[in-house]
Amino acid sequence: MWRKRVHCSQMTEKMVEYKDSLAFIFWRNPEQKGSVLKSIGLLDKIRGLSKKDFFLYLMIISIFLPFYLFLGLFALYLIGLLVTGEMKGIIKGLAKHPVLLFFIAYSSIISIVAKNWLGLVASLLMFLFLIFFSFYQKRLTHAFFRLILQTILFGSVLSAAFATLEHFQIVKKFNYAFLSPNMQVWHQNRAEVTFFNPNYYGIICCFCIMIAFYLFTTTKLNWLKVFCVIAGFVNLFGLNFTQNRTAFPAIIAGAIIYLFTTIKNWKAFWLSIGVFAIGLSFLFSSDLGVRMGTLDSSMEERISIWDAGMALFKQNPFWGEGPLTYMHSYPRINAPYHEHAHSLYIDTILSYGIVGTILLALSSVAPVRLMMDMSQESGKRPIIGLYLSFLTVVAVHGIFDLALFWIQSGFIFLLVMCSIPLERRTLVSDMTD
Repeated sequence: MWRKRVHCSQMTEKMVEYKDSLAFIFWRNPEQKGSVLKSIGLLDKIRGLSKKDFFLYLMIISIFLPFYLFLGLFALYLIGLLVTGEMKGIIKGLAKHPVLLFFIAYSSIISIVAKNWLGLVASLLMFLFLIFFSFYQKRLTHAFFRLILQTILFGSVLSAAFATLEHFQIVKKFNYAFLSPNMQVWHQNRAEVTFFNPNYYGIICCFCIMIAFYLFTTTKLNWLKVFCVIAGFVNLFGLNFTQNRTAFPAIIAGAIIYLFTTIKNWKAFWLSIGVFAIGLSFLFSSDLGVRMGTLDSSMEERISIWDAGMALFKQNPFWGEGPLTYMHSYPRINAPYHEHAHSLYIDTILSYGIVGTILLALSSVAPVRLMMDMSQESGKRPIIGLYLSFLTVVAVHGIFDLALFWIQSGFIFLLVMCSIPLERRTLVSDMTD
């Protein structure tokens, strides 16, 4: 009995010691706790968010919902900021962005003058986006930014899974038209998921592949590296199911820019060759091959739209008529109906005129300067590569489409690009998992 008591006493002491050691690891040493959580994964990172950041996080991930549900939640979130009194501070902080404010005011005024009411709505939405992303920049930390990127990548995998179900018409027997009023009506056999249009989903796939590149090259976590590879290829298949011809040259160009920005040796060259080969194999796959056969007729249609856009531009070259000018004014020249001019460059100068386009260009000067400052630090090549690859994707994809000027694609683009001021301040030593 005495031996048993001694043994039990020893066991109790060891359990107390073990318990105390766990308590020390998890509560008395926050840094140690952080390293443990990092090794576990996303769920624990989410649990570690403050209440404010958690609601902001939920708002961000709602981007994968149908756009009208996202807009409803977006409006509720802004109302929440108004109720809590935080909106006052955000509005005051907008004074830091005078050029952007002037551009949005300009866009609103020319829309009113032209009686372009949809353009006015789009201008007001720009203002609401400015409010939100000003708050986003205020709350953003490097750890939170990486969590957002990882979550977007995870969401893209789920979207690609749904795209697969669309492609093989597995979900066709279910009535899922609530996701988008015209889903699978305008774009037969082309995956669009919850993003309203296959081309919009296509550019989102491009963004997510670039995020996979960035996370892969800036983490030491093996599970994350494996996930990035899987997510990259899954998004390639999702992109294939959109049958978006422009997206593949865009993703090839974006990937090559990222590699040459990040890797300063011959590896970049050979990896670029590999990316180019994989991209071409997808471009001429069986799914896209069908649409590649109609490329001539599609180009003729595009050129006719561009001609119509330039004809409208010549009618008001200096001032423009606000966002969505093409859709507002096409009857004036008996042009065929389209939502936009199917070119980022033509639609921009058509909508805002020479004056508005100059204002828009001036608003990009500050972030470009920040990126140039960051480029002086070799350890920040990956994040610079991410920004440049995003811009490359937009520049190439924008030749034939206006996918960036959509609620969800534009939102994801801004989630990344609005991190520039933060990442400029972040130490290189803190930029790797």
